[in-house]
Amino acid sequence: MKEADFAAFLDGFNRLAKLDLDLGEAGDPEAAMTRLKGYVAHIRVGAEVTGSVAHQIAVLTLVNILSRFALGGVTLSGMLDAPMLAPWPGRTLLAAIEALGGTAGEPAGDCPTTIVGTADDVADRAIQLTFEGWRGGIVPAGAARLNETKGTAISAVLAAAIGAAEIFAMLRKEVAAGRRLRGLSVWRPDGDQDWLSPVSDGPPLLLLPNRLWILGLGHLGQAFLWALAMCPYADRADVSLVLQDMDDVTGSTASTSILTMRASRGRKTRDVARTLEALGFSTVLIELPFDDQFKRRPEDPSVLICGVDNAHARSQLEAPGFPLIIEAGIGRTAQDFQAIRLHTFPSRRQAAELWKIGVVDTTAVVTEKPGYQRLRDGGVDDCGLARLAGTAVGAPFVGTVAGVLMLGQILRLLHGDQVDAVIDLDLQALDARRAVPSAIPLVLNPGFQSCDA
Repeated sequence: MKEADFAAFLDGFNRLAKLDLDLGEAGDPEAAMTRLKGYVAHIRVGAEVTGSVAHQIAVLTLVNILSRFALGGVTLSGMLDAPMLAPWPGRTLLAAIEALGGTAGEPAGDCPTTIVGTADDVADRAIQLTFEGWRGGIVPAGAARLNETKGTAISAVLAAAIGAAEIFAMLRKEVAAGRRLRGLSVWRPDGDQDWLSPVSDGPPLLLLPNRLWILGLGHLGQAFLWALAMCPYADRADVSLVLQDMDDVTGSTASTSILTMRASRGRKTRDVARTLEALGFSTVLIELPFDDQFKRRPEDPSVLICGVDNAHARSQLEAPGFPLIIEAGIGRTAQDFQAIRLHTFPSRRQAAELWKIGVVDTTAVVTEKPGYQRLRDGGVDDCGLARLAGTAVGAPFVGTVAGVLMLGQILRLLHGDQVDAVIDLDLQALDARRAVPSAIPLVLNPGFQSCDA
């Protein structure tokens, strides 16, 4: 393979296809992609979507995520002609579904099904989304559900992301997938809290942030912005979002970044800004590096949302002087790609201390897998193989859970709660999640407006 051909392949390679390559389950990249193209999923949509914004948000989020890895098709049945209530383009729910990659129709054979709302006569391989207030997750079809009449944007997006993770596990034939209860509370994310219990829920959602600086517009940054865009803003024109990134959209961006559509091209800042401005938000674009020379001005937003995966940039997070920083990172390898760790600053440990330790290089182990050997035999040199091995495995459902948790920190602050210093979880072992409340008192007005009634 010529160098130019390999570079084009790498730019376009689906980040979840890389999972099978790194596990040694695919003999070459084409085989890994073929497996994704064999994945199909179905969504059964109940009558609730005709009058519930939260149910529509859950459907749209689920379609948006599933269509990025279930490349064999995402079909939907049920009440799809409902007028659009959710804050997303489309005259009807079906029009928005189709724009996001879904298709009206019955399931193609025996494929996993997700139920949103109430549906009868559901196949055995089915899970049910459920959400209320600050809580969201999944239960097996037919199990007791939360009070979905009190669903919110954040709980609906969260439930859809966890549901997409479960569908992925079902497609990969994990034994327990589809038979378990999985969820969490954005208000009380610690594993000691039962997400199904009202005790773990928070107050009614009344306030939303309207001045934010978002650093990094890839996987995590776009997930955060999707969750934010679903929120019930009364005046979107009054929301100012500073978007900072220097990267271009590539063919692989759409496999993890849920505001990037397949036809997107150009700078990430401009592509994301077009979407947000079409939804009524105001944006400011920064296409400069984030380093220790960068300083926050008094008129800039007081909250920095960081979704970059560059250790050096993360070590410099406190240097510009933002009063509150909310940062998240996700795993990169086949073993830890479903792991999420969130930090807030100020903290007892400084960012420079957290990211001073070098990352362990595992590329030598990965490049011995059969798929890499096949590429080597095809003429790819060691430098190219190392680039591929160093590319992260990525799943859009992981970033979406992280994005909701980042947004949740701001919402908790606006509703009189304290932020967490650290949240640590893995979607493969969600019950083992941990959240440590911050010991640093915050006196901060991040800028806000009331929710649309």
